[in-house]
Amino acid sequence: MKTFENNQVENWIQEKKEAVTPDDKLVEKVRLFANEWKIVEQEQIAAEDDLRNPVYAGQSERIKQLKKKKIWKVVGPLYRLYANVKVRTILILKTDKKEVLRSFARKVVNKLRRLKNRQSVFRKLQQKFMIQRRNRHFLQKITLSEEQLQEQRNTKFTKDVKFSIMVPLYNTPEQFLRDMIGSVQAQTYGNWELCLADGSDAEHADVGRICEEYAAKDSRIVYRKLEKNEGISENTNECIRMSTGNYIALFDHDDMLHPAALFRCMQEIEENDAEFIYTDEMTFEKDSIQNIVTLHFKPAFSPQNLNGVNYICHLSVFKKSLLEKTGLYDNHYDGSQDHDMILKLTTVAKHVSHIPEVLYFWRVHPQSVSMNINAKTYAIDAGRNAVKDNEARLGRKAEVFSSCICATHYRLEYELPQRPLVSIVVVSDGTGKGLPKLIDSVVKRTEYENYEICIANLGTTSKETEQFLAMAEKESFIRVKNFGAGVTPAEACNRMAAEAAGTYLVFLEANMEILDEKWLERLLMYTMQQDIAVTGSRLMDKYELLWEAGYIIGIGTDGIAAPIEYGSPFSAPGYIGRMYYVHNVSAVSMWGMMAEKEAFLQKGGFCEKLKSAYYLGIDYSLRQRKVGRQVVLEPYVINEVHERPLAATDSARVREDDAQEMKAMWGSVLAQGDPYYNKNFAKDGSFTYDMNS
Repeated sequence: MKTFENNQVENWIQEKKEAVTPDDKLVEKVRLFANEWKIVEQEQIAAEDDLRNPVYAGQSERIKQLKKKKIWKVVGPLYRLYANVKVRTILILKTDKKEVLRSFARKVVNKLRRLKNRQSVFRKLQQKFMIQRRNRHFLQKITLSEEQLQEQRNTKFTKDVKFSIMVPLYNTPEQFLRDMIGSVQAQTYGNWELCLADGSDAEHADVGRICEEYAAKDSRIVYRKLEKNEGISENTNECIRMSTGNYIALFDHDDMLHPAALFRCMQEIEENDAEFIYTDEMTFEKDSIQNIVTLHFKPAFSPQNLNGVNYICHLSVFKKSLLEKTGLYDNHYDGSQDHDMILKLTTVAKHVSHIPEVLYFWRVHPQSVSMNINAKTYAIDAGRNAVKDNEARLGRKAEVFSSCICATHYRLEYELPQRPLVSIVVVSDGTGKGLPKLIDSVVKRTEYENYEICIANLGTTSKETEQFLAMAEKESFIRVKNFGAGVTPAEACNRMAAEAAGTYLVFLEANMEILDEKWLERLLMYTMQQDIAVTGSRLMDKYELLWEAGYIIGIGTDGIAAPIEYGSPFSAPGYIGRMYYVHNVSAVSMWGMMAEKEAFLQKGGFCEKLKSAYYLGIDYSLRQRKVGRQVVLEPYVINEVHERPLAATDSARVREDDAQEMKAMWGSVLAQGDPYYNKNFAKDGSFTYDMNS
């Protein structure tokens, strides 16, 4: 961590009360948020160690005695909502029992108070009504008429594709089995085979009888009884060995397909020569797809999302020849075998396609992973190892941790191959307001030491600002350049970038404040990867509400872009927990954005046709994505914004002129919508189902 070499600067900052507070509560919250996955990991290990400790052997009797108390009969059921078995055991053993019971009683009282709140009850009823209304609308939307189904059946394709549908069976309930087979037979595309490898035990001989019954009537159904159950991966491999098709579809034994699933995949192969295809999906319960639990609308292929969570999951279809490069399923990843295989397949596939339609119905029941990840606890470690090993194959060394909100959401910590010089370009509007505090926060909170600060001072400078800049410039790692009136943020940043000594550039504004000590390392972990052009960070205000976390393009009041998660608490998980893992986006703000200097200059830097700063990051992101490079958001890098950045250069007239320029440059791209924002979502950027679709 750097320190000021010149005491004058530090003394001046202290006198003007611009110094950052070392024990600032907001900084501590961000620090805990950024390191929470490690804390959770340590607590889990400690809890398991405690439970294995001989000191606690035989403590189950003590727990039974405690549960006999009268108050336990009241609080016991509610208590189970607050803790899992491990935590509950340790809590009772290590804490005074009376205090534990008092704590539970307080929770009961608070719960009853909330239940008495009529407004809360009304909101719940309203929410339930809205969900039911959404579900009716959605089911009507995906239900095809007999005319539509027949039209699909009559469609002729030029390519000859046979789908081999892989279904490893194990003690499958009869109704689940018949529903699954029936949904395959209902496919409007008829060139398929259903490969059933049965690893069921002797008590479930009916599984084989039912399969043979179907196979006798439909030659496309191929059944094989395995000598023994080898586990999910080996049983799936047996399905693959049975297959004769040129495309493989992965299908679970208790789920169902939409009638048009294979037809839509065939269209994607025909039109785009797709080698790997995935679709949207939904979960349902009570043996009917009418009982929707969740709708999962996915983004276009997002490599970073896939590292963070197996968002692709079902339905997955791929060209069989890809297995020659990846190999078959590896039983070391049982429980997360699909995540491992999808990581491998999407790495070698020439074209990955996403069909933004719900074509897969995932059944929720007590033994399913969709109901409870603890149904397959070994999946957690297997998933982490799958991600780690895939990164190793790509030449990147990373440690993988579970997110604190979901064990199968992952956070990667990469080992930096080098520690290059980073040039932090700070843009000030000339008033100097906030600049001392920003510089102080960078110096005092940045653990990464190999950086320089390049201050671009725009417009008229106050005497006080001149005094501060003169002192700051005496620091060996700080350079200042004053720009005259009329110089735009884009022009100033481009000139500073050209003169910067660093290999990587980060752009900050004077009204920002750095909150996380590892912010530069986190940005470097991704920007140093060859296929990533830009890594953005999140911006929030002093009320801990987000200003933006990347942008959704093609929507918003200007029709260009809307900030993601605007107004949400910074700790809110976001859609599918995306604020707890690095993910792909279409665009990020220039503020807190890192880019490689050489690539930045080769692209001409920020667009100097744009006079305000608002669209600069969006335009640069789109230019990089146009040449096939990724733009990602690092949600664990959170910077505070005290005022709207460069408000003086961002008048309504200037913004309007820039909006017209953006539409002229990117109109066709914006019209296509954001590939990372599913077309089934509402156009307000809320990540909720669009009832107007």
